[in-house]
Amino acid sequence: MSVHLTKLLPQSIRQPMKEMMMRRQLRRAIDAIRKVPEGQIPDRQLLSDLIEGWGNQGYAAKVDYLAAVAKSSVNTPGPVLECGSGATTLLMGVLCGRRNIEVWTLEHSREWLQRVEEALMRNHISGVHVCESALVEYGDFVWYDPPLGRMPKEFSLVICDGPPGVTKGNRYGLLPVMGNRVPAGSTILLDDAERPGELEVIQKWEHEATFQTDLFDNQGRKYAVMRRSA
Repeated sequence: MSVHLTKLLPQSIRQPMKEMMMRRQLRRAIDAIRKVPEGQIPDRQLLSDLIEGWGNQGYAAKVDYLAAVAKSSVNTPGPVLECGSGATTLLMGVLCGRRNIEVWTLEHSREWLQRVEEALMRNHISGVHVCESALVEYGDFVWYDPPLGRMPKEFSLVICDGPPGVTKGNRYGLLPVMGNRVPAGSTILLDDAERPGELEVIQKWEHEATFQTDLFDNQGRKYAVMRRSA
């Protein structure tokens, strides 16, 4: 059914149909990404299709950032920690899963967690551990309460797109809470790096550890690639 005809239907019918069409588009995008040869990065059109199928317009990762996540996913030698879930979770689930690289995702919103888990199950993506992790007070900042006892001792890659920017301390809690689990040699991808809160986080992390930081334009937004050295 065409988009034009769909608009003529009542809202009670139109919304479920819209959701069904988005699920189909998402499945087609994921199936196409699966066909990309191992070690190669999905092209921009495939990434755009993934974003459109996932929805959440205005909040979903942009193509440039998703491409950076894809590149890091096909190269990371060890487990991935993701702070905040979404289209990136599905992308990494496919690209890391084919290499038996685990992805551990922290998500504080139960509703969002359920949406991500349903998408993973519906599209037969395994190897992603989506953990419901409440945001808790750590004194000067608020951050996730990760299930450290179940998680890997070290992460080679961190995809940092949470917690929300309005959270006390923004995303600073990653290093003090995870500690040596983000060791020398690991890489952090930090989205929204143009915002004052994220820039402050970058400065604090650079003050407390040694990083090589590069900023990249992300279609009007910026993201940082931070490589931790000894």
